[in-house]
Amino acid sequence: MACRLTLTATARAIQTVSRHHVIAPSLTQLMSSLHLQKSSSKHHYSTTPPTQKIYSINSDLSEAEIQKIIDAEIKKMDEEAAAKLYPDWKPGQRKRPLVTSYRLEDFEEEASGAPRWTLRDKRCGALAIKLGMMPVWDGWGERHPCTILYLDNNVVIRNKTADSPDGYTSVQIGAGERREKHIKKPQLGTYNKYGLEKYPYIVREFRVTTDKALPPEGSRIHARHFAPGQNVDISGISKGKGFQGGMKRHGFKGMPASHGTSKSHRAIGSTGQCQDPGRVFKGKKMPGRMGGVRVTKQNLRIVKIDRGRNLIYVKGAVPGNKGEFVEIRDAVKRPLFGTDKVEGGKDSSFPPLPTFPYEEGVDGSGEVGFEVMMPMQEEDPLEIIEDEAA
Repeated sequence: MACRLTLTATARAIQTVSRHHVIAPSLTQLMSSLHLQKSSSKHHYSTTPPTQKIYSINSDLSEAEIQKIIDAEIKKMDEEAAAKLYPDWKPGQRKRPLVTSYRLEDFEEEASGAPRWTLRDKRCGALAIKLGMMPVWDGWGERHPCTILYLDNNVVIRNKTADSPDGYTSVQIGAGERREKHIKKPQLGTYNKYGLEKYPYIVREFRVTTDKALPPEGSRIHARHFAPGQNVDISGISKGKGFQGGMKRHGFKGMPASHGTSKSHRAIGSTGQCQDPGRVFKGKKMPGRMGGVRVTKQNLRIVKIDRGRNLIYVKGAVPGNKGEFVEIRDAVKRPLFGTDKVEGGKDSSFPPLPTFPYEEGVDGSGEVGFEVMMPMQEEDPLEIIEDEAA
């Protein structure tokens, strides 16, 4: 690649110098120049440095002036190549100027130069306890089966930055409470180092992509950290089912229920071929231990938030047993920020950074009456629309 760039730069220098009635360097000089460029990064063990000469015909320019023109062309090409690398670009953002769009707002955002929250950006999450499920009815009377999650004493233990010895940006969150006699001495020393009043039951780390998403150390993360109507990803340890057969574990059809089948109705059937290859391939779906692994449910929508009691009502099922901790993060695929489905509408293109401005006596107060529902749709979902053609 370096040889090709040097040859091109030399050719462009030839065109530049030819305007001054200079015939280009000879082929020997071109090869010598290429050799110097290739060997510039190598060690020269000889005491005599390599010499370089430029041969020209019918030229009034000196060798130094011709070499200066060649160096200028090479520098110009290096600058053009560096301009195509987009040093300030981040994944999820647009590289080139916007040309076509169906929304006028896209061109306004492009002209303003304001920062955008992309799918690659991350902020701090939270730890919650799964309490169970219950139905929730919205203003239209539509029923939503929801899982209730309780944010139990989420405290920011420490922040890691890219400039620190850790080398990356993240937030450590502690939740719950544990007695001092049940904590190991090294872990207890870490808690005392950061001045924690209550020792957490569980500690997890959340990666963030900007320093603006770092909440102050010692601050609390309440349920209002998330916006009503947004989508979240929830991770937890699924329920352990023990050793299960192929029908329950993988959804196999099983063997026939009659017609000569004897005592093998729930068998998985054939597991391989004949003498060739003469073995069962690795990864074959067979009976085995089921559940008890880390599972992430994506794009679960927040139906309601109880600010006083730190409860989050999430539509759908959440992995894990009741009473177990789960991790809540903003959805990676469809967070719904900047849409009419999230509180704030199109003005909510950014999530609360680093977190929501909490109100004293409301968030985490334990009082009822501070519930926030997700935005309702304009049309009645239960209305029956008759077909005009009928």
